[in-house]
Amino acid sequence: MALYQSSKSATSLIRRCFSSTLTQRCAQTPASSSVSSIRFPTTPTFIKNNNYTSCAQHSSSSSHSIIIRSFSAMPPPPTATPPNANAMYTSTSLSPEAGLGAQDAMKLFIEHGLGKQKLQLIAAEKANDNNSPLVSRWQKMIATYLETQCHVISLLGYQPNEQGIALYTQQLTESLRLASPDVQDQLRVAGRDTYRMVLSAAFNLPSLIEESKTKGELSVVDARNMMHKVSLRMQDPEVLEKVAKLCSVSVAMNDSPEAKQIDLARKHTVVQNVMVEDVYLTDKEGSVSLVQELGFGEGEEGYIRMQSALAEHQGDPLITQYVGAAMMKLLTSAGIDMEALQKGEA
Repeated sequence: MALYQSSKSATSLIRRCFSSTLTQRCAQTPASSSVSSIRFPTTPTFIKNNNYTSCAQHSSSSSHSIIIRSFSAMPPPPTATPPNANAMYTSTSLSPEAGLGAQDAMKLFIEHGLGKQKLQLIAAEKANDNNSPLVSRWQKMIATYLETQCHVISLLGYQPNEQGIALYTQQLTESLRLASPDVQDQLRVAGRDTYRMVLSAAFNLPSLIEESKTKGELSVVDARNMMHKVSLRMQDPEVLEKVAKLCSVSVAMNDSPEAKQIDLARKHTVVQNVMVEDVYLTDKEGSVSLVQELGFGEGEEGYIRMQSALAEHQGDPLITQYVGAAMMKLLTSAGIDMEALQKGEA
């Protein structure tokens, strides 16, 4: 998944576009409000506060009451969210070593934990239904990735939501500026490999990681040339017109924040569908699809292999510039208020 950063807000935008309904699962919505932001409209069960009712009231004997009361007075388990949870998320800095540790924890959960189980369920969708939409499974994959990241960074003192991820990324970037080149590369490789593990599990392509070792990594020059072609296809007048047409009619039933969120999420999904089908996978003017032209094979598998190969250079500034400018045009064609989106008001 190509990420761009012509600015920090641009990075946020593409993440929204490629996971608009996904990151809903790693947000924490205050009880006093219906939503926190467009990408986090619901509070998932894995971060909701647990309420513990004293069992003593159900006891039928005084001896039982004494025993049960002693247990009910115990603090909640470490996985429960305490009442003053927000006050705990006060991280002001992050060391490179902590960043590497976070990547190791991500790998642990993806390889052996709940993340692995969720990714296997995504892979099973394709096995059970060959017509299962790629975009739907991609969204679920990103949701699993973000949920895992939210869990890991929360244990480092960051909020388990988009704001926490943004702060974690910012502080890690600042820390890496002062780190040795070796440490910087360790963290880059760890992030790349974790992302490939997620792709491999979600789309049942266990050969992805081995292929990168046997075939070698894509050169930065080749990666830039590929993403330049992608950015040109994204700005094709036919593609922009299709996005504009599909997004021209609002599905919002009223002006409530919830209705606007639903409409915005729909537009994000439209953009992603057009990106996958019309930019990457559709034959153009009698020629092969873009993924075939670039040497990754046909269809869904070719698309996944291309994303895996590009993971080596996902932070390259020229690539992010290419894709960032093109994505801005796509989102504008979708009728998304860029200024409001950057402010988190959309």
